[in-house]
Amino acid sequence: MKKTFALLISLIMLIAVVGCSSKEEKQDLTLDKFIKAYQDEGIEVDPGEKPALQMINAKDGVIFYVDKKKVAIYEYASKKDIDNAISTFKQMKDMPRKGLFVLETKNEQAIKIFENVK
Repeated sequence: MKKTFALLISLIMLIAVVGCSSKEEKQDLTLDKFIKAYQDEGIEVDPGEKPALQMINAKDGVIFYVDKKKVAIYEYASKKDIDNAISTFKQMKDMPRKGLFVLETKNEQAIKIFENVK
């Protein structure tokens, strides 16, 4: 009986660990990868140019222009932080998201580059 109970508890813990790890956001995406993707397309991006991160509760980000249209990439610490920002700032609901990153722009070229970052 004790062995069965211990085995059952172990199985439940294993399922919980596997289930939780599959829900984690892609951690291999970085702000530097996004910046490099735009630079590789010939777009000038200064990593030191930061948007107003505190206004939307982002942890980091970068702002630049493509065809004179603003492009801002915001990085969040967790999916929960993104969800909280979206519930606070309704206009973020339709912005492209990838992992812990959110893109603010109307420029189609910038959106395509963002979506193709791996």
